Amino acid sequence: MKKEIPTTYSPPGMLDWPCGVERLSNGNTLITDAGYWSGFGSEILEVDLIGRIVWRYSNGLVFAHSSKLLKNGNILVSDTWNNRILEIDRKGNIIWSSEKWGEGSGMLSDGSHLRYPNDAEETEGGAILISDRNNDRIIEVDKKGNIIWEYTKLKHCHDADRLSNGNTIVASSDQNKVIEINPQGDIVWSYGDGSLKMLNWPRDADRLQNGNTLITDSKNNRIIEVNNNGEIIWSFYLGYFGMPYEADRLPNGNTLISIQQRRQVIEVDPSGNIVWSFRNYYQGHIKDCLINGDFEREAYPDVEYPADWIKCTLLSEGPGCKFFWDSQIHFKGTHSVGIEYYGTGSVWLQQTVRVTPGGLYRLADVVKTAELDGFAHTQVAFLDSMGGFFTYTTFLPGTKPRKGTTDWQKDTLEVRAPKEATAADIRCFVLGRGKTWFDNISFEELPWG
Repeated sequence: MKKEIPTTYSPPGMLDWPCGVERLSNGNTLITDAGYWSGFGSEILEVDLIGRIVWRYSNGLVFAHSSKLLKNGNILVSDTWNNRILEIDRKGNIIWSSEKWGEGSGMLSDGSHLRYPNDAEETEGGAILISDRNNDRIIEVDKKGNIIWEYTKLKHCHDADRLSNGNTIVASSDQNKVIEINPQGDIVWSYGDGSLKMLNWPRDADRLQNGNTLITDSKNNRIIEVNNNGEIIWSFYLGYFGMPYEADRLPNGNTLISIQQRRQVIEVDPSGNIVWSFRNYYQGHIKDCLINGDFEREAYPDVEYPADWIKCTLLSEGPGCKFFWDSQIHFKGTHSVGIEYYGTGSVWLQQTVRVTPGGLYRLADVVKTAELDGFAHTQVAFLDSMGGFFTYTTFLPGTKPRKGTTDWQKDTLEVRAPKEATAADIRCFVLGRGKTWFDNISFEELPWG
């Protein structure tokens, strides 16, 4: 009997990766937790003003992005990785699911399926407006899966909202724009010229009662309020790499913000003072040094892959991934670890180790690839004391990328830990379809650093 490897270190109720947030009429806050890197831990949390979790739902969710309170008291959930929209009641029963479309196939009326839906809201007419990210569109559908309206000229969109004038506002994230579209599909207002300075991967846009627009400018680490002329009249800068996901203007004039890198939800007043926050995350299971970077199986004869490493599939954007020991293909010793991946996102094996703030480190690896249409390498993600990164995932320092089909290739990288760093995630990282083998991974502090 093969042992099951524990792939999550997130206990129920611990906020790992906050996405959608909503302040409820009772004063509580509804938070959508996307979960831990392993793909586990996604849940919907309702938190009161003193930080107590008064309700939660997690059954089957993977990388959920949004949850909205409906008029009937139920919750509408975007279960993103599972490519479905759910309506659940307070007892945790699934009242309705998009999986029922197409006689249980999940097929929409145009023959398509949802791909990575990251937001859903009920319209005044009882339909559902969905941000269908990986189909690069927003769609309005009835509960039978009939498409009533759609707009398709988007790139990796987030958070579509139906406005009181009948128009729709949405963040087209990979175009670095926010646009307002009328029912005929005409763009009647927009903000962002495509440059990263103006907007860098916006993921939320709300039209305020004063006619201005509140925008979450995620990779610029700020929330901005702009008027119809595109002038910034209010802003809140995080002052660190926080990756805010959503911001809502509250009736009291404050702003509710989810901050993914700090695993935190905050409420700020117009002057930028934090007047409320929720964070219960702790960084556990940090090793003093990297363990079993040679991936030798003798230490773990009855497990599927190295127990000291965590399998991370949260960003895989669907199934199609296999992690395995390989006794036939290895650089040194008797085994390597392999990753076979046929998805559209990224996957990795990860181990978290302590680092000296400001210390100089050498990362080394040996990597082999077969028909890899993306790239693979070993990377290091430095973490601060709150478990936050210092840069976005695509900009993490790492060894040289290996592509296509390559024999074993060695590489090393010297990298200095930021002065605020306390730990580092060491990742055997794969982006793209194909096979990759890793061997002889090391991460050591240099004495002359």
